Amino acid sequence: MKAQPVSTRAKRPPTKPAPLADAPLAIPFAMMEKLSPVVMQTYASGDFHRADMRTIARESSTSFRSIYRYFGDKQALLFRFINYWFQGLYPAAFAPLDGDEPIAERLRQVLMRHCDFYERNPQVGRIVFITVPLSCWMQDESYAQPEMMDKLLRAIKQGQAQGGLRSDVPALAILDAFNGIFNRAFLMWEYRGRKDSLSSQADLMFKVLWGGIEGDAKPKARRAKP
Repeated sequence: MKAQPVSTRAKRPPTKPAPLADAPLAIPFAMMEKLSPVVMQTYASGDFHRADMRTIARESSTSFRSIYRYFGDKQALLFRFINYWFQGLYPAAFAPLDGDEPIAERLRQVLMRHCDFYERNPQVGRIVFITVPLSCWMQDESYAQPEMMDKLLRAIKQGQAQGGLRSDVPALAILDAFNGIFNRAFLMWEYRGRKDSLSSQADLMFKVLWGGIEGDAKPKARRAKP
């Protein structure tokens, strides 16, 4: 057998894996509290593209360098604060899903809690439904709220399995209908000058929604007491 020639080329050292991206810095609570009202006012009252971090720094009496160090750019800053404001909505808004009421009542209570939150925090609503550029926000985890949406989706699937919700459409379609009817209601509430209570519309909204998602299971008749 012919001997193989020995290579004289130096062997390359194994390639090192690329370093992981730096994890987001833990932002001091005091800074979040200080910046929150300024960020909210800035993005709720104007165009996203006109907002800038130097103005936020000036209005909040915070150094621009500190804001840049923790957030990087105005897009990341806004998404971080949306997640921060959502702490007032989630997980409390979905707590009714853990109850033992019929699925209709649990979903109605979830809708009611959303209405109550956005009525108390209309500026947050303006930001998430009007101001924020959706094409960018959809790429951030704060848009999907995966933990909460998964919880709602599980409740919907359970309701379908038990006959409380229609099962001839995917659970995702019901999830989208649930979210969509509220999103539209908030937009029109804002457009019409917030003349009426948003919370007072919750039952009407749910009545319209329920007409499209109700299952065909008949409620069990209560047994008469002996």
